[in-house]
Amino acid sequence: MASATKFMFGTDFREGSRKAASEADLAAARAEGFRAGQEQAHREAQSQLSGLTGQLARSAERLFAQEAARAAALEEHAAHVALAMAKALAGAALAEKPMAALTAAVREALSHARTAPHLALRVNEGMVEAAEGLARKLAAEHGFAGKLIVLGQADIAPGDGRIEWAEGGFVLDSQQLEVLIEQAVARVFGHAQAEP
Repeated sequence: MASATKFMFGTDFREGSRKAASEADLAAARAEGFRAGQEQAHREAQSQLSGLTGQLARSAERLFAQEAARAAALEEHAAHVALAMAKALAGAALAEKPMAALTAAVREALSHARTAPHLALRVNEGMVEAAEGLARKLAAEHGFAGKLIVLGQADIAPGDGRIEWAEGGFVLDSQQLEVLIEQAVARVFGHAQAEP
């Protein structure tokens, strides 16, 4: 006779004799569900991380652009301040020593025109006497033997002038120099120079 085995109620008779799930099957299902949940959580975390990384990159780009614009604005402001300071210093220097630039220009001209037959110096009407004395002194220092001509003109600003000789000449024009400086600053900053 065959040995009898104890009936464990492992069969569910309600649904067409399927076996009830064993503890091993339940543990495997739990493990599979846990693994699937971890994978889904990992994918969601990766997706969130990618989104946050993108937002962070866009924010960083925006901050870098804002910082670059701020630095450019500071540089432009510094250029305006430098121009204003240069104009103020030039004005003060001209008031203090109105013949300084002209002195340097005449010295330079005499070094080039030492053998020229004449040297003409055009200055502001109010500076003719001072310019003539300066030119005669510098001509003697440099051994210039040609004729010196000093002419006064109303359209020449104090401190400016024109020096001419047969082979060349110099022009001292503070307004033209100011325009050239402002154009150079405008080229650097890409737009017209405005007063600070």
